[in-house]
Amino acid sequence: MYCKRGNEMRPAELIFEKVSLKDVVMWSSMIGSYSQRGDSVKALQLFSRMRAGGIDPNSVTLLAIISTCTSLSSLQIGCGVHSYVLKSGLNSDIFIGNALINMYAKCGCLTDSHKIFKEMPSTDSVSWSTMVESFGRHGRGNEALKLFLEMQARGIEPDAVSFLSVLSACNHAGLVEEGKKIFKHMVEDSKVTLSLEHYACYINLLGKFGELEDACEILRSMPMKPSSRIWSSLVTACKVHGSLGIAESLAHHLVRKEPQNAANYTLLSMVYAEAGNWSGVEVRRLMRVHRLRKCYGFSRIS
Repeated sequence: MYCKRGNEMRPAELIFEKVSLKDVVMWSSMIGSYSQRGDSVKALQLFSRMRAGGIDPNSVTLLAIISTCTSLSSLQIGCGVHSYVLKSGLNSDIFIGNALINMYAKCGCLTDSHKIFKEMPSTDSVSWSTMVESFGRHGRGNEALKLFLEMQARGIEPDAVSFLSVLSACNHAGLVEEGKKIFKHMVEDSKVTLSLEHYACYINLLGKFGELEDACEILRSMPMKPSSRIWSSLVTACKVHGSLGIAESLAHHLVRKEPQNAANYTLLSMVYAEAGNWSGVEVRRLMRVHRLRKCYGFSRIS
């Protein structure tokens, strides 16, 4: 109960430490809670204590630790967990298999990820979607598309996540025509409900590769309100492809939509600068009037 109560773990920790005989369920609950909250260090420390105490983890524990390894991109610990999975015979668990596919892919080991996928005794739509997404993330859009088509050929019904995965793969690999066909199929298929993420991905694909009119048409015909991220990505695409008139119009709309967002003014100023228009000076004056300052970005090297 306490583990699921907001962000405060202290009551759960106190109860956990007071219990002298802790079973695998208690350990798994605490480890899972730390993992879900992003406290990877505590999750791993508790897992080490559990193993040192002679308690064997179950599938729930292992799922939480695999998720933690994925968050940390810790291949070394992930490989150790995978070894335990094999020794304990839990490699037939479809949920653990899916988690391992995701972990290896996000740690940069696409070959190992694909090997696990091929060796799984049974797969579901999550397995296929995760593998499609993994190929796409690594820039191998053709393999992602091929796997998606194979998934359909085997009678596995793609869901909204599967479609988003293959659409994202097309985006990464620049497969515009293939992306158009997939999006058209989604629109015509009443079984799949398109989300804001589907539209954002598709508009980004069209804009990135110069299909600006199509991208604007999709933006206008969306059944839900476009997010600021969609607007700004299309402004950037128009600027890159030299359609500065459209970029200016969209950037003005973004400023009106979010007048307190300094990044929108900066984007409009950049469009003006690209066009050689000194109206950018007026944009900066407006930022001072509204007392807006653009936050600087930082990179962390660990």
